[in-house]
Amino acid sequence: MPTFVFRARDQSGNLVSGELDGDSVIAIKDAIAAKGLLPTDVQEKGLEVSASSFFKRKATPKDIANMTRQFQVMFAVGTPMDRILSILARQLKNPALKDAMIRIQKDVAAGTRLSVAFRAYPQYFSPLYTSMIEVGEAGGVLDKTLKEMASILQKESEIHSKVKSATLYPRIVVFALAGVTWAMLAFVIPPFKAFYANHGAELPTPTKVVMGLSDLCTSYWYVLLIIIGGSIWLWKRFSRTEFGKYWIAVVAFHLPVFGKLNRLIANARFGHLLSSLYRAGVPIAHALAVVANTMTNVHYANDVLSVKRGLEQGHSLSKCMENTKYFEPMVQEAVSVGEKTGQLDALLDATATFYDGEIDEMLKNMATLIEPILLVFLFAGVTLLALAIYLPIWNLSKVILPTK
Repeated sequence: MPTFVFRARDQSGNLVSGELDGDSVIAIKDAIAAKGLLPTDVQEKGLEVSASSFFKRKATPKDIANMTRQFQVMFAVGTPMDRILSILARQLKNPALKDAMIRIQKDVAAGTRLSVAFRAYPQYFSPLYTSMIEVGEAGGVLDKTLKEMASILQKESEIHSKVKSATLYPRIVVFALAGVTWAMLAFVIPPFKAFYANHGAELPTPTKVVMGLSDLCTSYWYVLLIIIGGSIWLWKRFSRTEFGKYWIAVVAFHLPVFGKLNRLIANARFGHLLSSLYRAGVPIAHALAVVANTMTNVHYANDVLSVKRGLEQGHSLSKCMENTKYFEPMVQEAVSVGEKTGQLDALLDATATFYDGEIDEMLKNMATLIEPILLVFLFAGVTLLALAIYLPIWNLSKVILPTK
């Protein structure tokens, strides 16, 4: 019997991890749920990635959104579930998602509930996604919940695309600067180094630094590759630790330009998700737990879980939000008014839509906002190279002509 490694949240929202023996991912998730925990990730221990799956393109939010939209349309016109899943499996372009859908179809055909079948593939379908399907199944409103889910995924896909487009110019500038710097270190600096070495000149510090980098690029390039590869590996390991997630979350919310953008995206996402879950009939405490699990920033997730704990102690949502750090004032006001008027979902959605507009405006002006930061890095790089090359030239007479 295989061993599975799992991560889950308890009733207080605390993260719990461990190992269980079981026949399948679904069986392990059922066992975890029986303990009163909300499973967030279950994987077979020591599972090796096959060569074929290694080369499969990862499913993007756009892939999931398009699939959900097709699912909703076919379900709305009365297509039988087995046929829907079969059509989706045939039409999906992404090989990894296609394989998952084929397995889901087989599980559903064997009598597994739809939400349970989808929950077996958390790498593609988030807790939010499976919770919406579960609510749709239980309440007979699967058409409605699928439509809500498709809308949410579409918005997230659009934001992801806009962020990529807005950061294209800075990335081009950075890569161009890196390419020019490498070319200078590999081809321009070595002749200067040989020239001054022949005359025994005392080189200024900037020139020594640049020549050391030149040696690294030409004579010890393999060391440079090891350093780069090791740095990437260490960063990935660091980002997966609780300490790493904590500090990455801090930096993400306090970066120049990007900090405000990340906070707006988190608040807009919170508004859209909570309003959709609440509108679908999910109990508010469970909805907050699901939203917290979908948040990529651990600090914002902790704020959401803090609100959940306060709600379970009998406090109102708006009261619980007063002691949090990252909820925007408009979100808090929308919750306060929504609780009093009974229109929590509408006001949250309207506030999130307002933030969508703010995000769009920021992304349109991203190049202008980032330009000063790029100029600082460009100036620093150009200045170092210029000083390294021209400082010795200014003292050229002392190198060539003998001192009297």
